Amino acid sequence: MSISPLRRSRASALATLAVIALLLSGRSSAIGGEIRDTSDFADVAAAVDRYCDQYGAEHVLLVLDLDNTLLAMNHPLGSDQWFEWQRSLIANDPKSPECVADSFPGLLDAQGMLYNLGRMHPTQKDLPELMKKLQDRGISTVVLTSRGDEFRNATERELKRNGFDFARSALPVKAWPRGRFFPYDPKKPDGYGLTNGELDAYGVKEKDLKPISYENGIMMTAGQHKGIMLLTLLARAERDIKAVVHDEDSERNVGRIFSALTNHHVEITGFHNTRQDDEVKNFDYGDKSDIDKRWHQLNDTLQAVFE
Repeated sequence: MSISPLRRSRASALATLAVIALLLSGRSSAIGGEIRDTSDFADVAAAVDRYCDQYGAEHVLLVLDLDNTLLAMNHPLGSDQWFEWQRSLIANDPKSPECVADSFPGLLDAQGMLYNLGRMHPTQKDLPELMKKLQDRGISTVVLTSRGDEFRNATERELKRNGFDFARSALPVKAWPRGRFFPYDPKKPDGYGLTNGELDAYGVKEKDLKPISYENGIMMTAGQHKGIMLLTLLARAERDIKAVVHDEDSERNVGRIFSALTNHHVEITGFHNTRQDDEVKNFDYGDKSDIDKRWHQLNDTLQAVFE
């Protein structure tokens, strides 16, 4: 039985962002904000409401992760935890019979097929309705996902099918290309809301830069540093964003965005979303033989059909 790597601990994540904050700001602490755990989106909505009352809705941005935050796969096959397990196998045990691909690009191909064939559901039944109420207040929203643009069609299909419409509250931006594009020039990052110092501090390398896309309120970052990606978006925002609420299941990304925004003097409340934690742990430590069997059944059937 294979086990996915454990998620970074809260202490480690906070220690990392604190060190980066010190490096970037030259001060003993970052500016304004907090990080909290939650398993109920009502907590996120309450934080948005507080910021709206304080700054006005037009100055508030809600940033939302997709997988295991807004939506979760109906079956473990193709889920975020399945993908992390497979990525770990490719890196550490590439000869394992449980590997669905022998390379990361091959894994992305497999994941894309599962996104196209699979279906998702809201992580919380009342989440679409809570989201509509927040949008009706006039806030801006961004779905900030690590998925690449090649998965946009399946992503937008499942959001729409589950009652979400982020196009109507999308953060308006200026001079932003349509389709796929590079989010910044690594040789002149200051023109994109970034500095060389923070790229170095976050360990962001020029060779790792990939195209992204931002359409219909969904920013697809292709696995790149979410704090950096969000800063490039805010640098082009047509609204003066004074406060951000961020909801995400990845503790690492909660820390990254918190650090990036506080160092740019944007107040932020970050929520580490724990609602799917039990599902993830059950997968990580559970028997994966049925999931492996289902993958082979699907793959064998598709190969037989298209031979």
